[in-house]
Amino acid sequence: MKRFFLVFCLVSATVLAASGQDKKAEREAASAAAFEKALAAIEAKDFVIIVDNYDSGGGNFVTNTDNSNFLSYESEFIFLQGQMIAGNGYTNKLNVISYDQSTDKKGNIKMLMQVRGFYITAKIQISLKRSAGSYADVIITPTKGGTKRFSGDIVARAESKYFKRPGEI
Repeated sequence: MKRFFLVFCLVSATVLAASGQDKKAEREAASAAAFEKALAAIEAKDFVIIVDNYDSGGGNFVTNTDNSNFLSYESEFIFLQGQMIAGNGYTNKLNVISYDQSTDKKGNIKMLMQVRGFYITAKIQISLKRSAGSYADVIITPTKGGTKRFSGDIVARAESKYFKRPGEI
């Protein structure tokens, strides 16, 4: 009886360990697929980052539930909408003056852009880690005002569910 119980425990432990490794492999594969999809949207310069978490000041990050707070890259323009991102209530259309994209030895992507619009002139830095899938960190450093930090998923513009107000400035 003791032998049977011992064998049962060993078989159960082996099966649980194997299933745990399978789940980890599935998560890594899903993360890699999301990263490649986000990278394709970045290369096409046609993506949206809807704010998931943002810095409300003093390093306190708050969750956002409004899909009208976003950063959108459409061809040669960046659109910023939302008080927490742009510092105003308008849909800000910004020209991309300079764009630099680099990849480190781990495969992480970093984009640096200088943008200029009617109300905003800023440097935008977007970091996308290979291990995080399509989840990106964004830092907007305007020439006037404070630095804005937020994070969210990079999604192709055609697949995103963001709300863009009419009448950009």
